[in-house]
Amino acid sequence: MDWLLFLTYCVIVYLNGGMAVNIEKLLNLPLYADMAYINGNWKYYTMDLHSHGVLECNYIALGSCTYEIGGVPYRLTRRNLILLDSSIPHKITFDRGAPCTVMGLSFSYTAPDAPAAMPPLRQALDSSPGLRTLLAGLEDAIVFPDARNLQGDILRLAREYEADRDALYLGSLSYHLLAELARLPLTERSSVQYYVEKAQNYIREAFYLIRSNGDIAAQIGLNATYLERIYKKTTGRTLWESVTACRLAAAEELLAQPGIPINEIDTMIGFANRQTFYLQFKKKYGISPSEFRKRKSAGD
Repeated sequence: MDWLLFLTYCVIVYLNGGMAVNIEKLLNLPLYADMAYINGNWKYYTMDLHSHGVLECNYIALGSCTYEIGGVPYRLTRRNLILLDSSIPHKITFDRGAPCTVMGLSFSYTAPDAPAAMPPLRQALDSSPGLRTLLAGLEDAIVFPDARNLQGDILRLAREYEADRDALYLGSLSYHLLAELARLPLTERSSVQYYVEKAQNYIREAFYLIRSNGDIAAQIGLNATYLERIYKKTTGRTLWESVTACRLAAAEELLAQPGIPINEIDTMIGFANRQTFYLQFKKKYGISPSEFRKRKSAGD
């Protein structure tokens, strides 16, 4: 374990107030989603203490509620996500005065003699240091303050569970969700940097597809105005300036390839029209794309 992972481990153990789980005690069997659900407007529903499976994950889409886990209350509000050891007796209490929408799922071990679509848990942990660190720090439960970025993943998993239940697809969604959980920030302050980095990564990957700030915000799971504000404050540039920079960097590489027609490059990198591409290119480089290619061909 490197120092960064060790530090994360210490923070998780501190936040949970207990000793870490012994990873070696986990069964080396694949996990599968044994339940996935979206429950809206809960306020009169009552739940008895119960336990089941290995892990449970619940995201509060609207409202608020209280989890009781091993006798300890965890107050949850909108955008919070709780990951808990579901083998510990637990229940949810809802506020009679306000509805609560919960999106959740639970995981159990696949039977030893059952066919499995995904790798055994401990083998998966060996491939994911972040997830291993997260589960090693799971005493009773961990609360993530802002997990809205995972709302789409949970929704997709719940819909698959209710519909086809394709074992491979459901398993891949489940393991993907656990891996994403390991990357979620544990504090509100760190969540700003987290979302800025998510936006930067998405822009680098999909700059040629992006048509507006709303496209980026939808992918990240934030309001577009809020994302623009924290992004500019953190990076010093707007979202669209970053998109344009990625497009122009790609244009530079494409212009270095003589076999690619210049009049096709604007659409390849996502510009709405050729004129906008030429204007943005000349603004940055001081010359036109065709002149840039000539100089590259001449060895400048």
